[in-house]
Amino acid sequence: MEFVVYQFPSYAGQVINRLIEEDWLIHSLPLNDKEEIYNPSAYLYNLEMEGIEYTIHLDLNIYQYILSAFKKPKKNDLHRSAIALVVFAKFTNIKFDPSIAIYEKLNYKNQCPDDLVDDLVLFRQIDNSDMDLLAQFALGYKDTIELPAPTHLDRSLFKSQLTKYRRLKKWDTLYVLVLKITELYFCDKGLSDESKLEHFWCWCHEEFLFSLVATCFAIKLFGKQSNSKLMKYSPKLSAEKNKKHLVNMTWDLFLLDKFFENWVNKPEQEEFVYATNDKPLRAVLEIAIEVQSGGYEVDLSKDLRKPLIESFFNMFELVMTEQGRHITSVTDFKSFRDGIINDYETLLRV
Repeated sequence: MEFVVYQFPSYAGQVINRLIEEDWLIHSLPLNDKEEIYNPSAYLYNLEMEGIEYTIHLDLNIYQYILSAFKKPKKNDLHRSAIALVVFAKFTNIKFDPSIAIYEKLNYKNQCPDDLVDDLVLFRQIDNSDMDLLAQFALGYKDTIELPAPTHLDRSLFKSQLTKYRRLKKWDTLYVLVLKITELYFCDKGLSDESKLEHFWCWCHEEFLFSLVATCFAIKLFGKQSNSKLMKYSPKLSAEKNKKHLVNMTWDLFLLDKFFENWVNKPEQEEFVYATNDKPLRAVLEIAIEVQSGGYEVDLSKDLRKPLIESFFNMFELVMTEQGRHITSVTDFKSFRDGIINDYETLLRV
């Protein structure tokens, strides 16, 4: 048996313990223990022996915590934990990708604000800062972060790349699914939660498109372990606030969908990890990973009663066929989708 020994900074254990306590990392890696994702030796070994490179994709909250660690005069534990993640990435040679957070912050404005570019420059400066000094901040020994000189960023090119496309792939489709789930949650008072789930599955198959992450989102919203925190829309709020909440819910699903897109299409030598502090959203991703990995062997009993589990797998069978799919007759999908968005936005008054 081959043994490889890696040497880490004296503070590595404290940094890792802080990250374990936060438990922000979500992954689809075949690990025996959930804390293995925080084992720094595994990353270095896999990079050295197998050539596997790891990337951590940041959600908007974690991205903001990293930036606020420098920008905010008053520091808190979330700022220090976010910088601990930066330190961890440094001594494990993991890269960061903040692109999803940046797109969410831009939220499809036609103009890219200068402060968004400034934030990316700051993020890169923090990521390039001295690891030992960052560790002192992360562990509470310092309240300041010393930045290196900023790296060059072609601001015009960056802005044009961000605003080139009106929508990222699938965003509008996921928005429709969020609208439908919200409509079922509030408008169909006569249906039980289980009936709402079955209705949603049938609607996806017959009238629209199937999405694993939207389906698992609905399971966590309507299933036995219902989590109302997933639903950010409320009839009591203004139209403006509710539109913002629906958009935020769509970004949540987009982040999860992007995880699976990366997972399915990733090169053999790359692995992806996501960092988020959104616990309800994490639960959705975990069940989606279980379904994707386990297929018909997955145990859904903690979320669904047996008849509904059977209905769920029957729906999976239907997804593989064209049986009963009225949407197949649609010739202009964009116009069709825009019409659904208009109908449900009118119904939900946003």
